[in-house]
Amino acid sequence: MPLTYVAGDPLLTDTQVLAFGYNASGRTESGSLEMTLLQQYPAAFSAYRKQCRGDRIQPGTYWLWREARPMLAFLVIRVSSVGATRLRYVEAVSMMLARDYRREGIQSLALAPLGNPYEWPNIKPLVEKWLGPVALPIMVYDTYLPGVPAEAV
Repeated sequence: MPLTYVAGDPLLTDTQVLAFGYNASGRTESGSLEMTLLQQYPAAFSAYRKQCRGDRIQPGTYWLWREARPMLAFLVIRVSSVGATRLRYVEAVSMMLARDYRREGIQSLALAPLGNPYEWPNIKPLVEKWLGPVALPIMVYDTYLPGVPAEAV
C-alpha cells in the first residue's frame, strides 16, 4: 500500500497509531508538536522517561503507548534531545515497524514529521524504502501545521 503524503496536524489524525521521532535519553524536546503531545499525554512521556532511565530504550527502536487514542509510537531516532537525527536509527526503526506492525496489531499509522526540514530529504527515501511496500495504510506528514486537518500534498 503506498504512503500518503499530507500536510496538517498529526494530532487530528483518525489513524490507530501516531508515530513521532524522539530521543533515547527521555529528555523533553522543544518542538511544538512534542510540547503539545507532552501536554496532552503526560503519563505516556513519564512512562517513556522511566523506561529510558532503566536503559530499556535503545536508539533505532520504537516504544508503543497503548493507553491513548490514537496510540503513541515513540520512534527513537536521536540519542539526546539536542542531537541530530541519525539516518541509521531511522532506517532501523522503519525496518522494525515494517516487520512488526502485524504482531503489534497496528492497522493504520500516522507518521509525524521526522527530523527537521533540513534532514527530511535524507530521511524520506529510508521511510519509502522500508514502509512503502508494507500493506499498512500510512499517512506521512511532511509538514506540521498545528490545528489544520490533513490535506494531501
